[in-house]
Amino acid sequence: MDIKTIRKEAKYFYSHLKKMYPESATYLKYDTPFQLLISVVLSAQTTDQNVNLATKKLFDKYPDVYSIGKANKSSLEKLVYSCGYYRQKAKNIKNLSKILIKEFNGEIPKDMAQLVQLPGVGRKTASVYLSEIYNIPAIAVDTHVMRISNRIGLTTNRNNPLYIENDLKEIFQLNEWSGISMRFIQFGRDYCDAKNPKCTECFYSKRCLFFNKNCI
Repeated sequence: MDIKTIRKEAKYFYSHLKKMYPESATYLKYDTPFQLLISVVLSAQTTDQNVNLATKKLFDKYPDVYSIGKANKSSLEKLVYSCGYYRQKAKNIKNLSKILIKEFNGEIPKDMAQLVQLPGVGRKTASVYLSEIYNIPAIAVDTHVMRISNRIGLTTNRNNPLYIENDLKEIFQLNEWSGISMRFIQFGRDYCDAKNPKCTECFYSKRCLFFNKNCI
């Protein structure tokens, strides 16, 4: 498809997603920007539900950058155990906090380049944070966004999140970027599952490249 056709299809697809999911905010629970950043770091390769269960106890005991920065690593590991990869995640949130205290006076930078230098923070995490806290236009590419974008033909880049992010930014208008990721993610959870997609229930199935190639 040429870029004009891709943009037309993207507009059709996304207009339906906005009706299905009017709210595009994260499902992670937090009270402060710092707590959101920690939650997104912990969310790698696990569910938001697991993260929310863990952070309820974590933030009760260590609510801010200073308390996590000073926390005992074994204590952090116990609190984030249910998130998976708990040793690395505990190490990341502790070191991240120490860097924020030492280099940024406890504040979180708004700059993408500075954010991705923090332990456990990649472009996806930084994009979620910037979009949620500051409404800075950003597209966070996770496995759901990657899968759906490929299945419906918005990108031909299968495994490179940065390339997919750039493809989506070329297709969608700037004022739509911030809501794309969360809506794609929810659609992926509800319909476009990796192993068992509900193609027969999907509004887009007749126009979907994946469906027409694999399910007819």
